[in-house]
Order: sequence, then C-alpha cells, then structure tokens
Amino acid sequence: MEAATWVEASAMIRYDEHAKFQLERRKIAKEWVEEAVRNPDETETEGNRRSFLRRIPGRRIMLRVVTPLNDPEFVITAYFDRTRPCM
Repeated sequence: MEAATWVEASAMIRYDEHAKFQLERRKIAKEWVEEAVRNPDETETEGNRRSFLRRIPGRRIMLRVVTPLNDPEFVITAYFDRTRPCM
C-alpha cells in the first residue's frame, strides 16, 4: 500500500523545543524529518498523536517523526525506531 502525502510541500514545518534538542542530540537532519512528514513510507496513529515513518538511506531502522494528530506540521520529537527495521 502506497502512503499518502500528508503535508503540502509548501507547508512550514515547526519544531517543539524538545524536538530541536533531540534532533541535534540524535544527529537527525531536518531535511529527513521534513521528508518523512511530507512523504512518509508509513503512518501510525495512537491517541492524539500521529507518527510518520521513513526509510533513510544507509540506516537499518526507520525514522519516526511524531506530531499532534490535529497539527502534522508541528514536530514533537523524532528518533530512529529500533522496533521498526527497514525492509
């Protein structure tokens, strides 16, 4: 099943202070985060949060970007999800 595009390319992605800190600490490029939100390989919804998952070349596990369900342009956090290997 092909993933739908969730956020328009012209949309401005905003970052929570926690997300900014974690991106730097985890060495995750903002370009990867924005690509995950705009063109995810998979999405998951749990409660009031949505996760956008994206395969990053050279990585064995997927990047997970978490946003509020009602505001997919506001990144809460992002991390490489060890429970989701790239296939």
